[in-house]
Amino acid sequence: MNTFTPGFAAADIVFVGGGVGGCIAAGSFLGLGARVTVLDADPQRLRVLDDRLGSGASLMLLTPSNLRKVCAQADVLVTCVLIPGERTPKLVTRDMVRSMKPRSVIMDISIDQGGCVETSRPTTHQDPTYVDENVIHYCVPNMSSGIARTASHAMTYAVLPYLSEIARDGVAVAVSKDPALAKGVVLAGGAVVSAAVAGAFGVRQRTLAQALGLACAPKVGDR
Repeated sequence: MNTFTPGFAAADIVFVGGGVGGCIAAGSFLGLGARVTVLDADPQRLRVLDDRLGSGASLMLLTPSNLRKVCAQADVLVTCVLIPGERTPKLVTRDMVRSMKPRSVIMDISIDQGGCVETSRPTTHQDPTYVDENVIHYCVPNMSSGIARTASHAMTYAVLPYLSEIARDGVAVAVSKDPALAKGVVLAGGAVVSAAVAGAFGVRQRTLAQALGLACAPKVGDR
């Protein structure tokens, strides 16, 4: 059901990043009747979003020129870029924020990894917003803590199968058998096994096999 008031233009909602969070939120806003635009740097991901969101959403490749264009049009800008293990790049510059409509809104969901808007800084549930460049910013880390019970159930549902593997087989065997579980390991045996984390902190990276003393490395992509 369209909840926007008849006779008034629908809001322009722009998503920077079309991952899980961006896709779900975009679908919700489409259901409310908003004009939704999603930008992503991965053409394959845009094809997936086209299948999931249909023709209701405008899908654009994430480039500086496209980003500048949509910032000037947005009523709400939602940034949900995630690079696992790394700080989020500052994609939205102060000049882009300055070009936005007065009293428009930025929701920087990437704030947990440092935020991808130059004017973003962490806020709290008690004091969630501030105004910079005449734009309202909402930058609460761990936003899901606002619905703690639901978030806890969702997290448990996602994590429990992996915990069961570890409890049954032990860490070393579990990660050697399950490539998905192995990809989630950042520290093992006192060593950093994530290339992104090792690079961010300037420390030596060891392979997961070395860290756990496995006879052979699990198949975890390029690690």
